[in-house]
Amino acid sequence: MRYLLFLLLIPLLSPAHALVVLQYHHISTETPAITSVSPQQFIEHMDLLSELKLEVMDLELATHKVLAGEPLPDNAVAISFDDAYYSIYEHALPELQKRGWPFTVFINTQAVDEKNKLIMSWEQIQKMEKAGVALANHSVSHAHLTDIPAGLSVEQWLEQEIWQAQRRLEEKIPGVRKMLAYPYGEFTFEIAEHIIKAGYLAYGQQSGPLGPLSHPAALPRFPASGIYANPETLKTKLLSKALPVATTQLVSPLAIQSDNPPQLKFDFPVADIRWQQIQCFATGAGAIETQVEEKDGRAFVTTQAQAALTGKRSRYNCTAPSNSGGYYWYSQPWQRF
Repeated sequence: MRYLLFLLLIPLLSPAHALVVLQYHHISTETPAITSVSPQQFIEHMDLLSELKLEVMDLELATHKVLAGEPLPDNAVAISFDDAYYSIYEHALPELQKRGWPFTVFINTQAVDEKNKLIMSWEQIQKMEKAGVALANHSVSHAHLTDIPAGLSVEQWLEQEIWQAQRRLEEKIPGVRKMLAYPYGEFTFEIAEHIIKAGYLAYGQQSGPLGPLSHPAALPRFPASGIYANPETLKTKLLSKALPVATTQLVSPLAIQSDNPPQLKFDFPVADIRWQQIQCFATGAGAIETQVEEKDGRAFVTTQAQAALTGKRSRYNCTAPSNSGGYYWYSQPWQRF
């Protein structure tokens, strides 16, 4: 397995240096349930943020702060939407404007240009920007970025899907942010390297809070739609902390291609963490075998599913209780193609 080696480690900081990012798609009762919450469910989620007295922050600003090791308010949260669906404009915008909360919408430009009936128009998107909404890149065609067409290099593929989308967004939205949400949350190390060199922040769909040691081109978000919309389980995620696993320990999501079920190893300083109680879970498999031992103030974890992972995308989620309340969380995405 290959590790990212091109970033310096950031010293471990307090749990206040963490950011929970929520990811939504449709705010509707008429769209696929797996990627939707109803308008009423969305209001319930926003009410929950208020009840928990969470600090809703601008995604880009908060991400830069936490990656730089700068303190954030306790229980900081950011809100994001993928695909620029009209239901965001119709239901989320007025609700979030009423509360005075910032949020970010990631846009795939082809659907807007083709005037897809489920997608906002450029005029509506421009109205959102004037209302203070952050707008950013979600590719041209919402392609599987790991499925590079034959004959194209990674750079040519990114030119076709990412850099071209950015230029189109800049034509329509002068204040477009330099952020990317990977379609389907899929990326490779080589893609991540190009994204870093271009100066972007990039977000996936693996769950977990973002911390000082998060990789800036593989940033986690918590999906909050479909089966993940339950307010009780969402509350646990909103109050979670980033397990301090170093950036260099991120394993290639494509490791599953030659090693299924993949074995995951990582370590972290025990500090505030009840390391003996760490448990990892695999998509569709529930709890999986997790071994942990402590040495010189660090916990060393080895975990592996008992059976091969199926489906195009899956992940291992690992959680451990905090001595000060709540859970630490770490997620490793896996991709098959």
